[in-house]
Amino acid sequence: MIRKMELIRPIKQRVWGWPAVFNFVMVGTATGLYLLNFLIAILQEGSLGVSETVSSQILSPVLVCIGFSALTLESCRPEGAHHLFRHIIGSWMSIEILAASIFVPAAIMDWLFPHPIVRGIAATAAIGLMFSQGCIVYSAKAMTAWNVWLMPILFLTSGFAKGSGLLLLLTTEKLSLAATPIKIALICVLLNLSVWLLYLYRSNDSAFLEATKPMRRSSALVRTLVVGHLFPMLLLLSFLLGVGGNGGSGFQHIAIDLSGLALIASGVSQMFSLIMRVGYDRGIKIGDL
Repeated sequence: MIRKMELIRPIKQRVWGWPAVFNFVMVGTATGLYLLNFLIAILQEGSLGVSETVSSQILSPVLVCIGFSALTLESCRPEGAHHLFRHIIGSWMSIEILAASIFVPAAIMDWLFPHPIVRGIAATAAIGLMFSQGCIVYSAKAMTAWNVWLMPILFLTSGFAKGSGLLLLLTTEKLSLAATPIKIALICVLLNLSVWLLYLYRSNDSAFLEATKPMRRSSALVRTLVVGHLFPMLLLLSFLLGVGGNGGSGFQHIAIDLSGLALIASGVSQMFSLIMRVGYDRGIKIGDL
């Protein structure tokens, strides 16, 4: 039996830093928020009518713009951003920019002059924007913890979880009138939790396990799983079951706010861990040649 000898150790990437994390968090939260408003409007009104949470409608395109501004400041050449449109076919980064360029004006137009077609265009662009960001990470060359088919799905579920957290914070006072946002938030939390656990424990590849070791440490699991998922799930369930008084009680309003904060914090922790902690390229061993 030939023992593998390591020729080149895995090297941590230094191209992406806090601006990338900030962008992924802001864009994921914004698109998740918009799409959940879109869904709630359909469920509550039976049509593509105007959502009651008007502030969250205009907040979504604003957050997307803020998220992308961090990347232009990092590059120090915002005037060259138009070159990204030259590779629409074959470049997920170009697709991301195109989706953002469609989403922002469409979402603003939907806020100013609500119309089902405009809202449908904005929602489609939001899905494309969220999915393309996951594909950007997935398609990075020779990145052990990123080249996993679950990555785009993880970005989708994380975006919906963060968006549901912000939605809870923005609509706390109205939640005593309808449980729909609570139920949707619970579904988002469960989906993100399932995909996150599948991502962490699905593979037996030694390189993947070594690269993602920081995310399986006890402190990281407590932060992302217990505080970021199980804790808000219990609080949301307590609201639906009426624990602590009627739907308008102070306890339940606090529980909803804490749930929203926990979901956003968990999403930030996920993006930080993926980009800053486990961004190692694949090392080379004799047995790999």
